[in-house]
Amino acid sequence: MLLLRVFIMIVASIGVIGVASAQTYIGVRGAFQYVMNAAAIPIVPGSLDCGEFGNGTSPGWNAGITLEHSILGPLLEVTGAVSYSLRPAALQALSADNFEVLDPRTNSFVPLQRQHDFTTNLGYVVAEVGLRSRPIDGLPLYLRLAADAGNAVVDAQYLQSERIVSPSGVLFPDGTARRTNGRGEVLGIGTSYGAQAHLGAELAWLGSVSVNPEVGFRYGLNSLSSAMSWTQSMFVAGVQIRIDLTGAEDAPPPPPPPPPPPPPVVAERTPEPAPEPIPEPVKPIVAPVTIASLTTDPLEIRETVVTQTFPLLPYMFFDSASAVVRQRYIQTLEGPGFAEADLPRSTLPIYYRMIDVVGRRMASTPGSTLTVTGTTDGRELASADARRQLARQRAEAVISELQRRWNLDPSRFVARTAERPSIVSNDRYAEGMEENRRVELQSSTPGLLAPVVHSRFNEYVAHQPSQRFTVDVRNPNQSTAWSLAIMRKGAPVDVQRSSGAPPTTVAFDMSQQLADKLGPVTTPVDSLVAVMTVEQRSEAPVSATTVFPLRKTTNTFEVSRLSLIVFDFDQSDISTVNRDMMRQLITTTTRQGSRAVIRGSTDRLGEAIHNQSLSADRANAVDRYLRTIAPNVVVDEVRGIGASELPYDNSLPEGRFYCRTVSLTITTPLR
Repeated sequence: MLLLRVFIMIVASIGVIGVASAQTYIGVRGAFQYVMNAAAIPIVPGSLDCGEFGNGTSPGWNAGITLEHSILGPLLEVTGAVSYSLRPAALQALSADNFEVLDPRTNSFVPLQRQHDFTTNLGYVVAEVGLRSRPIDGLPLYLRLAADAGNAVVDAQYLQSERIVSPSGVLFPDGTARRTNGRGEVLGIGTSYGAQAHLGAELAWLGSVSVNPEVGFRYGLNSLSSAMSWTQSMFVAGVQIRIDLTGAEDAPPPPPPPPPPPPPVVAERTPEPAPEPIPEPVKPIVAPVTIASLTTDPLEIRETVVTQTFPLLPYMFFDSASAVVRQRYIQTLEGPGFAEADLPRSTLPIYYRMIDVVGRRMASTPGSTLTVTGTTDGRELASADARRQLARQRAEAVISELQRRWNLDPSRFVARTAERPSIVSNDRYAEGMEENRRVELQSSTPGLLAPVVHSRFNEYVAHQPSQRFTVDVRNPNQSTAWSLAIMRKGAPVDVQRSSGAPPTTVAFDMSQQLADKLGPVTTPVDSLVAVMTVEQRSEAPVSATTVFPLRKTTNTFEVSRLSLIVFDFDQSDISTVNRDMMRQLITTTTRQGSRAVIRGSTDRLGEAIHNQSLSADRANAVDRYLRTIAPNVVVDEVRGIGASELPYDNSLPEGRFYCRTVSLTITTPLR
């Protein structure tokens, strides 16, 4: 629509100037284009570590319709054109990731050399406006200067592939030496602007028809894509055939006909004037709401293969002076259909299903036993006997729930009591007293309290934290309400609504829930539809729609995560249980090229400086133990973050315990 408006404005301008009886020309033009691409396109989107595509040349062509109007005869003409321009690109780059493979000829590891190819046929619809001058009378040479703007509305597809250059005989996992890495619409493609200069000759042909060969250069003024640096300039050689619509000098007009004789004069009586009508009151005209534009950027979702280990916190917490199991631990219906694989991939939701996790494991492991120890905070009742009785009631309540939900024999449980836990939380804080009111689970049976592991599932993360839409609404004072809906293949994805006029920017937070909803169904080249609807006072609602790209990319590595519940209050020693968890994770997930990030954290209790030091001690303890298991793993970061980032709700005792942790993240290249 923008290109059409520019061309109509050119035509209208020429029409106005044409009142002066100057010459007007219409024609057709075709040309060969030697396209020079200057680019910095990452081989892997979003990363420059693996190299980038640079410069390249390709042949192209353009063809279109021209319109010219003289202002000062041949000395100065206003020019305009609408054309189709094919501006391809064929870019190559060698990989720079220093990846080594086994050379079958020498039986040694050598760098893998890959050539990456990026090809595209960019078909632009272009509008241009400019000036043309033939300054020397009698000499047919002319100079034409122009500015152009175009959009790749015909073809903006690309193909990216790679082939193995060396060593010879090495193939990709699919058994080929060349494979396709991506295809689809060029990311972030937008309007291309350019400046042109041409030298031509006007040669008379048939009467008012002339042939105009010309050569020139077009300089690209901006990047073709908002997502990468990429300009196109080109040498142009072509020919224009144009027709003079004005023609030769017009013949003199015929003389005007003689005027008709005047009518006879008849004396008439002058009629009395009619009374003037009373004008009706003029109602003010209220302009309706219009949506001038609705725009946004492409949305990218990244897919990663993840294995995540979720340790179980073997504590269940109780309200003060209460032995009733909190509802959050028994909120789901029990049944034989429970399976750990169906649990959410999130820490606290798994923790709250601990009764079912442990109960299912006991039902599947005949002969296993569980020790359940009830404790108090040491103050919540008046006497020690009353507190010991309360502790026993808490232990028995948990045992009863396990028996009821999983039909377990009472002989498989050992109930114990303690007025206070063996490892107490600091009771100077109310939070510490709350943490001491708990039941502790212990078992000598291997695996009964082992972590829950979700292996090699696909995790989806949006590349940007929010999807922002720019809205331009005219006459917004007439708006009463608005809504903006995002849809995929006719099904709603998310929607925002509000009263009044829509804001100029509407942002959708790209939450994990939304990424998980889109990730599994998104194809590598996909799209979403945004629909803006505005209700107004005196007119029907108005709507506008925009389609924007949705792309899914896949990481070239897999991720393994483990959060160690290794620390009680103010502790930094790694327990035997968590050493075993670390050893199992590291030995099963690491190999050549694995890298690790270690971050220690604390809860919000205590002084910030102390928490920072404590979290660093925890991270360093894990780092030292990691190096004894896998010394070849590259550790990129060992850092304590204190309580600066709290991933769990610290108003809950379980949330504070899960913050006393070290997160170990291992990335390993995919085979």
